Amino acid sequence: MASKAEKGNKSLKASAFYLVGNLFNKALAFFTIPIFTRLLTTSEYGISQTYLSWVSILTLIVGMSLGNSIRTAYIDFGDDIEGYMSSIYGLSLLSFVGSSALIITGMLIWSDIDIVLVICCLMQSYFQFVSTAMTTKYMMKVDYIKKTLLLALPNLTIQVAAIITILNMHGDNKYMGYIIPYAAVYTIVGIYFVIASFIRGKKVFNKLYWKYALTYSLPLIFHGLSLVLLSSSDRIMITSLYNSSETGVYSLIYNLSMVAMAVTASLEAVWVPWFTRKLMTNEKDIINKNITKYLEIALVVMLCLMFVAPEIVKIMATKEYYSGIYMIPPLVFASFEMYMYTVYVNVEYYYKSTKYIAFNTIVAAVTNIVLNFIFVPMFGGMAACFTTVASYMVSFIMHSRHSRKLDKDLFPIRQFALPTIIFIVAIVLAYLLMDLWLVRWIIVVAGFGCYAVFALVTKRFATFLK
Repeated sequence: MASKAEKGNKSLKASAFYLVGNLFNKALAFFTIPIFTRLLTTSEYGISQTYLSWVSILTLIVGMSLGNSIRTAYIDFGDDIEGYMSSIYGLSLLSFVGSSALIITGMLIWSDIDIVLVICCLMQSYFQFVSTAMTTKYMMKVDYIKKTLLLALPNLTIQVAAIITILNMHGDNKYMGYIIPYAAVYTIVGIYFVIASFIRGKKVFNKLYWKYALTYSLPLIFHGLSLVLLSSSDRIMITSLYNSSETGVYSLIYNLSMVAMAVTASLEAVWVPWFTRKLMTNEKDIINKNITKYLEIALVVMLCLMFVAPEIVKIMATKEYYSGIYMIPPLVFASFEMYMYTVYVNVEYYYKSTKYIAFNTIVAAVTNIVLNFIFVPMFGGMAACFTTVASYMVSFIMHSRHSRKLDKDLFPIRQFALPTIIFIVAIVLAYLLMDLWLVRWIIVVAGFGCYAVFALVTKRFATFLK
């Protein structure tokens, strides 16, 4: 039996591997953007990003969010986790076949969309679900090497294959050179895992496991679908209500604006277990003291990104994308709002108030869609930026109100007021200095330098999360 020290060492290694895998994927996506924005037109890039948005939505539908049940199933059926995995793959395969038949029939009757594109989308959606479910199993087994490889290798293969495929294509459908590698790689990897799981688990149908998985996962479909709609509906609606070229510009800026989330996600991975332990021992004063520093780190990182991002866009993309520079401030602010509301979501998870999490996310997603229908046809991608800000603000307000009802002693709203005011003032300054790149960069270097000196001299983070 492993000692506490051995378990701690394994957890530390797992955390390090997960961080490396996540950062590798973010870096790969970031550094290949200049390649694809030059190989594809804004319209082709927009179509490919809209396709990936549809994949995100269909993954939840065809997979029925069954992968979310693996965490608790590992506890309840840990001695037969292979049987459980084969069972949910069997159930999800039925869902995939049925959903695909309905969708393809509907497309053939009522739409003129390329059926090959639809098939690629469906195949990738299902087998992406399969891969995600397998990474969850590896996470629960603390098999960090396999999980990290499954995160990184398919993505690397896809990016390399996409570049080669596009370079060897001619005509106006080069976006297929971007899409086909995604569908092909996930299909190959997914088929392997499904077959291997069926062989090992030998329980393609198990009434107990099917009932367990459906009871746990079906309510989470609405939450997951709302999250995907909240983050992806903009691109779909810009394509349908405005044009695909605008979607390409918006997608580039959106992806760039979310780069800081790689840092904040790593920070959250440390914050959540610490927060849970402190709340279990009722150390709420310590939690409230540390939340200021937790928000502060993200604020500094995102403000720096907002001020230097226009030049990053000019380095990474061609002139056709430069109009998107003015989309940067609101989209970076939206990512900060997302970061803030997860603080309250963690409280809701702790108190098992998951129905309200889903409800609040649905309201925010509907708000985003309604606002997009009104403003995107008139103002294009710029409207989508501000509807995203408005939707995440709705989400923040709703989660904060419900969280305060669950525990009025945690996270007074005033702790979020100052960072929000600072960010809004910085947005105004960013727009005023948009054409003065040197001034913006001087502000970033001087500001970050002063903050770093202040943090070191005052030992601001010496006791952070202790």
